[in-house]
Amino acid sequence: MLWKSLIALCVIGAAVAEQTPVFLWGANSVAKPSLKTVSQVEFAEQLAALLEDHMVVAFEENGLSSKDFLCSNSQAQSCYAQLQGVSPKTYYTSVENPSEALRSVAAKREHNSIDASGKLTTPAKCAVGTALFVTFEDAAESREASLESHDAAIAAISKQFECKVAYLYLAAPSTAPVVQRRTRRDTAATTGGIMWKSTNQFQIFYTALLYNGNPITVTDLKLTNSSSTKLSVVMDTSVADKPITFDVVYNGGYFSLSNLVYDNNNFRSSGVNAPTTFSYSCGNLTLESAAVNNMYNTLSFKSLQLQAPFDGTYKEDFPFGDSWDCVGFVTPGILMGLFVVALLLVIMFVGVCWMMDINTMDRFDDPKGKTITINAAAE
Repeated sequence: MLWKSLIALCVIGAAVAEQTPVFLWGANSVAKPSLKTVSQVEFAEQLAALLEDHMVVAFEENGLSSKDFLCSNSQAQSCYAQLQGVSPKTYYTSVENPSEALRSVAAKREHNSIDASGKLTTPAKCAVGTALFVTFEDAAESREASLESHDAAIAAISKQFECKVAYLYLAAPSTAPVVQRRTRRDTAATTGGIMWKSTNQFQIFYTALLYNGNPITVTDLKLTNSSSTKLSVVMDTSVADKPITFDVVYNGGYFSLSNLVYDNNNFRSSGVNAPTTFSYSCGNLTLESAAVNNMYNTLSFKSLQLQAPFDGTYKEDFPFGDSWDCVGFVTPGILMGLFVVALLLVIMFVGVCWMMDINTMDRFDDPKGKTITINAAAE
């Protein structure tokens, strides 16, 4: 029975062992027959010799197979246009657990990843004897486009190292988590409308701008009296002498609008505020002026989104931050619902208490016996 168990363990171990292709370049290596599987121990010895005077950078591709090296794009060009031109290079058709082989012989191991822009998330230093494992943060795209972008990223990163480096392109272990980055979703609809930007200090988007129900056409936007705590914004309209002016004030991590004026009317904008890292968003923002002869003017923005970061590190075409919606979390409808629920709970509580107070009779009349007489003072 013992020898049968050992045979079963060997069979299971052989089945669990991963055999994947490996592409090695940047250093001379021993070629192996294509139909022969390179064992983990043999490959580890080869990597140990490289680590003596090289840094080894291993690019781990999720689900890499021999079929991927035959990949071609829509122009019938290889997905590995950059890797085709490297030298010296060696291709191993089947290597047993290549990642584990490198981990077993590397005294110093580092981990990094390539973001969607094709750059390392953290800078990497060149050091002989170090094994650097690099993974990819993939967005949702086709396999061909993914491999082609990875090929370009590998070529760009390979040029950053100045010491002697041996590169490996291999399959990520099946037990390793697949790193995926979701495409950033816009916090409000920023298409089909009008966008105005002023460097990296202020930007505003809307689909319609109305004054007393009549559309207004904005022709230009500029900032005046800009400072670290205040921006004065002027939005020129098609009517030359009627610009929209307002101030954006920074206070305690929030930006807010104030002194909004159009057509010699001051509009109330006290509720337009948001954290500087967020963008103020409102589906229908209607601002009112002070009443004159029981009449007031309105200035309405449809699908409004604006942001003033008050941070010089932002890029000029910075994307809007997360949406800070103009509708508060606790609305009158929510308060009404909470009040009704509380009232029903009170009614139910009182009813349950009354039902629990009902007691069964402890005295019963015997038709053959003497009639029970209960005195008013009896307990």
